[in-house]
Amino acid sequence: MRREFSRREFLKVTAASLAGLPWLARTPGSSLAAVPEIPELFDAAGLPFGMAAGDVTPHGAIVWLRADGESEVSVHYGTEPSLRAFRATNPLRVSETADFTAKISIEGLEPRTAYFYRGAVSGKKPGPISRFVTAPKPWETASVRFAFSGDSREWYQPFSILDSVRLSRPDFFIHLGDTIYADRDWVATELNEFWAKYKANRKDPPTRRLLAETSLYVTWDDHEVANDYYGEHPLAKVGQKAFFDYWPVRQDSEDPYRLYRSFRWGRAAELFLLDTRQYRRPNEGTMLGQKQKEWLLHGLSSSDAWFKFIATSVPFTAPGSDRWGGFPKESEEIVTFIEEKKVPGVVFLAADVHYAAVTRVPRSPGLKEFIVGPIGAPLNRLARGVAERFEFFSSQTYSYGLVTVDGGGRPPVAELSIFDEKNSLLYRTKVDLSAADL
Repeated sequence: MRREFSRREFLKVTAASLAGLPWLARTPGSSLAAVPEIPELFDAAGLPFGMAAGDVTPHGAIVWLRADGESEVSVHYGTEPSLRAFRATNPLRVSETADFTAKISIEGLEPRTAYFYRGAVSGKKPGPISRFVTAPKPWETASVRFAFSGDSREWYQPFSILDSVRLSRPDFFIHLGDTIYADRDWVATELNEFWAKYKANRKDPPTRRLLAETSLYVTWDDHEVANDYYGEHPLAKVGQKAFFDYWPVRQDSEDPYRLYRSFRWGRAAELFLLDTRQYRRPNEGTMLGQKQKEWLLHGLSSSDAWFKFIATSVPFTAPGSDRWGGFPKESEEIVTFIEEKKVPGVVFLAADVHYAAVTRVPRSPGLKEFIVGPIGAPLNRLARGVAERFEFFSSQTYSYGLVTVDGGGRPPVAELSIFDEKNSLLYRTKVDLSAADL
């Protein structure tokens, strides 16, 4: 079972170990509390960009770190917040080929459990302690709460909304793409310049606080490479390598650039993270490519999770050639499949357009899409939510989404809320399942 720690308990542990970051028990709408900044502890540990955990499963996680230079690194982890007792991964040598980053797989974990971890660089003291929560087993009727948003441009730091995300205490956070803006403010054209973009964003204090307290699932959009790019862009492989170097994403040894993947969180939820860039072929009318599309449709129809969340970096309901509106045949095929196969509990999550909205999916059996963002980028203030598809619209503030599925509810209900950067509620609604869907 998961254990929650109060601020007083955690600060006591921190004082004892001199290595930790406080997470605060807060709810949306509460005021932001001052959080001690301890970058000097990461610097002393040879980990100047902090750490991050991602692609969490019931039994494993990927931990990302970057060392100061070529060295051996490992991860200490355990269920005690002080890490007085811990296990350690085998040492791994980092090198300049990946900008001294490492992605270390931790396996053999217990489901639905809070884990604490820290990085250790050879010859230095271990770094501050971070945490993540493992997923429940697929058949467990556990509750889940997660947050999502997208679009983080360096020029708009600090990304203060990520402190608001942190205070909502999500089990995990989904970054829906445009994790950097390689083509804005100054343009990256070489690998070391793409790396520099990631390092600039990883220095952001709210980002580091969030990464210390929860785990991530991440996908890319266009600005990781270039505006509106798709397919075989000249900078695609360079930008994609930098992305994989700097995010805790599991890579397939047989297909190392594959990004689309799915994750199960008990009976409550299954996440389907799409890659809407790499396989896009406008002249063939496909956003996903045949293999990814077949994977998605098979996954939706075979999943017995109550809710299936499709995370797409570009909105499914938005018009325009760069979004799903430019691929009407493929989007209609997906909607028709969901309707014909009677797949219950499908919800679309998106970012990209720099406004918040809840939209009804046209020509669908009651499907909805939840659009949020940006984390930090120009607001799309000129946009107007007057089209018939809009149930809710706001373009005047940064935003993130929060999803809660109550594992004990019958029939199950997913509550979806949209908050601004001050954690003020902008909109809340629910998606219900009928008894026949269970």
